[in-house]
Amino acid sequence: MIPQISNLCARLRKDEAGVVTVEAVLWLPMFIFFFCAVVDLSFVFHKQAEAYRVVQDANRAFSVGRLGGTEETETWISERMGHVSSRAQVFTSVTDGVILTQVALPIEDLDATGMFGFLREYDVVVKSEHFLEY
Repeated sequence: MIPQISNLCARLRKDEAGVVTVEAVLWLPMFIFFFCAVVDLSFVFHKQAEAYRVVQDANRAFSVGRLGGTEETETWISERMGHVSSRAQVFTSVTDGVILTQVALPIEDLDATGMFGFLREYDVVVKSEHFLEY
C-alpha cells in the first residue's frame, strides 16, 4: 500500500495540470473589477456627452426663438434627459445676451454597475453658453 501512495505522490508532483486554474482564480476577480470600472466610466462619459449635446441643442433653439424662454428651455431639457436621469437639475438664465444653461446629473444615475458607490454624493455638471441671436 505504501508504494502505491508514494507512486501517486510522485505522479502528482510531476503533473502540471490545474496550475493555471489556481492563477486564474487569483487574477479573475481583479480583471472583473477592472472591466466593471471601465464599463461604468464609459457609461458616465457617454451620458455626460449626451447631456452636453442636449444642452447645446436647447441653447441653440432658445437662441433662434424656437423655445420661448428659460422655463420652456428647462422643460425641454428635462424631458430629453428623463431617460438618463429623472433627478436632473436644470438651470437656464440669460445675462447680457448670453444664454447659460447648467445641468447637474447624479453620478449614481449614470453608472451601470454601481462600482462608484463612494461617489454617490457627487454630480456630473454640464454647462453651455450661447449668444442670444434674435
